[in-house]
Amino acid sequence: MKQVLPWESVPGPIYHDCPAKQQAKWVQPGGWVFVVLLLIGGLVTKFKIALVFAVLYTITLLTKRDNVVTKRGLEIFFDMQITTQYYFWPWEEMFSVTHEEDSRTPGVVTLYFTMGDRTKKLFFPKKDKDAILALARKQNPAIRIYDAADTKAKAEAAQKRKQEEKAARKRKK
Repeated sequence: MKQVLPWESVPGPIYHDCPAKQQAKWVQPGGWVFVVLLLIGGLVTKFKIALVFAVLYTITLLTKRDNVVTKRGLEIFFDMQITTQYYFWPWEEMFSVTHEEDSRTPGVVTLYFTMGDRTKKLFFPKKDKDAILALARKQNPAIRIYDAADTKAKAEAAQKRKQEEKAARKRKK
């Protein structure tokens, strides 16, 4: 049965996240081999707890996660086969969005969404960055948008200034 996603009826653009890097080809099959080993270990040995871990790891392998940015805000949906979980961060409650470009992941931009004391780090195609930031500004004019490179440069300059002041005080003594 196909799960209906909460944002399917939302008008306007929907921006889906993307993985920062692709998993190695052996990861998914290796996980299933690990489940089989846990099952065998739980059945053959006295350590029955391995059966519980096999079930939990199976659920983990079957879980699908969807992260999207919509007109309403940040929406995260987990489909775990046996249950679903939905998290919603409305634009009105978000404090800031920070964007960062990393040379190790070309074509991908990292966006940090901050609400209260929680931050979600998600990766989006670089082509969607400006549209997502414009949507954030439109939906919540009070939201702060930061460029991580500028913030890092300011922090490094402040630290360098402190070190120079400290060295100058030391020379005066």
